[in-house]
Amino acid sequence: MGAAPFGVHRYTLEADGRLVFRWANEAADNILGEASAHLLGKSIDEAFPVLADSRVARECAKVAASGGIFEDIHFTYANEQIAGAFDIRAFQQAPGSVAVLFREVTERARMQHALSESENRLSSIFRAVPVGIALSVNRIIREANDHMCELTGYTHDELIGLSTRALYADAAEYERVGQILSVDEIREGSASTETRWMRKDRSMIDVLLSTAPLVPTDASAGVTFTVLDISERKRAEAERLGLEVRMQQTQKLESLGVLAGGIAHDFNNILMAILGHADLADTRLLPASPAHENLQEIERAARRAADLCRQMLAYSGKGRFVIRHLDISEVIKEMEDMIMVSVSKKSKLKFQLASDLPSVEADVAQLRQVIMNLSINASEAMGDSGGVITVSTSLMHCDRSYLAGTFVDEQLPEGDYVCLDVSDNGVGMDGPTRERIFEPFYTTKFTGRGLGLSAVLGIVRGHKGAIKVDSEPGSGTTVRVLFPASKTPSQRLEGEPPKESEWRGSGTVLIADDEETVRKVGGQMLAHLGFQTILAADGQQALSSFITHHSSIVCVILDLTMPAMDGEETFREIHKIDPRVPVILSSGYNEQEAVQRFVGKGLAGFLQKPYRLSQLRQKLTSVLQSALSRPAGPEGQPASSNQKA
Repeated sequence: MGAAPFGVHRYTLEADGRLVFRWANEAADNILGEASAHLLGKSIDEAFPVLADSRVARECAKVAASGGIFEDIHFTYANEQIAGAFDIRAFQQAPGSVAVLFREVTERARMQHALSESENRLSSIFRAVPVGIALSVNRIIREANDHMCELTGYTHDELIGLSTRALYADAAEYERVGQILSVDEIREGSASTETRWMRKDRSMIDVLLSTAPLVPTDASAGVTFTVLDISERKRAEAERLGLEVRMQQTQKLESLGVLAGGIAHDFNNILMAILGHADLADTRLLPASPAHENLQEIERAARRAADLCRQMLAYSGKGRFVIRHLDISEVIKEMEDMIMVSVSKKSKLKFQLASDLPSVEADVAQLRQVIMNLSINASEAMGDSGGVITVSTSLMHCDRSYLAGTFVDEQLPEGDYVCLDVSDNGVGMDGPTRERIFEPFYTTKFTGRGLGLSAVLGIVRGHKGAIKVDSEPGSGTTVRVLFPASKTPSQRLEGEPPKESEWRGSGTVLIADDEETVRKVGGQMLAHLGFQTILAADGQQALSSFITHHSSIVCVILDLTMPAMDGEETFREIHKIDPRVPVILSSGYNEQEAVQRFVGKGLAGFLQKPYRLSQLRQKLTSVLQSALSRPAGPEGQPASSNQKA
């Protein structure tokens, strides 16, 4: 198909400067859709108002006057859309005369205008969108927007012609991404994947990379790709997952702690019966009886079981604590010989103990257990090859970010903490092992066994502290225990208390416990010490017996947890009747937890189960002597007229 014919108009340039219409060919009339005879003699402005004072009119006048050639495309617009477009060419026919050739190109102009507008919009989006956008051919960057430059750290000129391989730190990752994108582009028409890019400064960012080929059937023609920086999202996801893991671990340990505490509490009642009956049997045998040795073995086995119960209670955070203000460095110095004989002979011990540390509020026996368990665990971690164990102390200010990474963080406050570090250069641990080392009875070849570390965790939790474990396979392990620093000066360590002398009492003791074996053995132990006894299976029975016999009762021993009426409520009702009668609370849980509801209410003392005859004697001696030393009651008598010491 040939090109459209040109229409021709001829104009003359008058003396007044006007271009006057003189002639038109048939093609011109066809293009304009009307005969041009009525235009003869009119100026170009009159004949075609759309050209009035236009560049076309001015340039044609110049050509008529001076010669030359003028070419242009003239547009007419309606509502910002092209209504008509003409390809115009003008040349001088004779001096003062110009021939104007034109043909309509409206559709072509409309298409070009639409394409230009589309390109402008795309260019605006390309520049303004807050996502990196680039064009690549054969994985060579051909174009990129400003945000792509910001993401990668390269200038625009540096990016153009750069291989996308430069954006990957690892060749294997570059190939993986290329393969994924190629397959998905062919199958789906577009592709997307997460990867890591290396910026110009070699720092790494996480990105979401999406691509689509310019020609759907031919990726070799080039692809456009968008890049979104998802580093913050990935960090947030990692933090969230870490928090979920810590929460799950905390919940699991709390559940295990509740289980361990419940088992230990019930087991203590059984041990109470075993130890109590063994004690009583031992006192009733003739000195020469060979059964003494058997009873001593029973007692030793029961004490080991009681030690296990204490570890279970410590793990649950309910062990018996006698809180004092202690200097950890001094406690370790006092234990040096004990630690040395407890660890492997192939292990070398080093002590790096800070002086002038703030005190910590702790139970010295529990603190010694923490130090000993961590030292033995470090020795076992090094196995037969031996190594160096370093025990050190220091003071550290811990912010929330540091405390959040401890095991197990329980929203401890920021502040100063005294640190106990036990380090070894053994085999170390991987992540899954680190997560499980505080579980009761969790065992591996290198991480110890039994309740050692789980008891440590319970003790530390009970002291409002935290533990941080740093370990990698082949790099050894450091266990850091954090105790809140106290402003109260530390107390001196004391030796063992002197043994109590033989003592017998008189009067009636009311013992209330829901466990029958505890009641029976307790009653027999009290009878051996010279007391009459009244036994009650719960709080209501105890209160009823006290109302009936309180004039002869010199002391009450109450279990904390009983059906019908617990120890706290029973204590309250007894004190309403006669506040002078001393009440001793008995429980398998630690003293601080058991007596916190009795603070300031006149509780006379605490006995932790299982207690032995000697411990019962010592507690009654102390409590009854204290009762006798109190001011006389309303009738001039002490708390009970039947008390003797």
